[in-house]
Amino acid sequence: DLSRSRKSGTMVKSAHDLEPYTEMSPEALKRSLKTAPNDVRTPETNQAKHCYFKYNEFFRCEKFKGEGAPACKVLKSHYTSLCPSEWVERWDEQREAGIFPGPL
Repeated sequence: DLSRSRKSGTMVKSAHDLEPYTEMSPEALKRSLKTAPNDVRTPETNQAKHCYFKYNEFFRCEKFKGEGAPACKVLKSHYTSLCPSEWVERWDEQREAGIFPGPL
């Protein structure tokens, strides 16, 4: 069951996706559910490259700034809003197996 927020266009796949937001006020929740900003390096029509770039950028950020760095959390929210969950799951499995084809 997928639903789309009218204002932000963010896809919500399940209640599990909203767990970090359950203790927020309704106003704060509306402000926090936003998709990644436009990236001029990727075309508007196909966000696959933008998704892949943000995924890689997040893990590079964690590598250099450490896990849980605030700047990295923003990047994670970007790739989770852009990328299909199936892609992310597959890429996570590939990273753990040491066969991910990206520049991490």
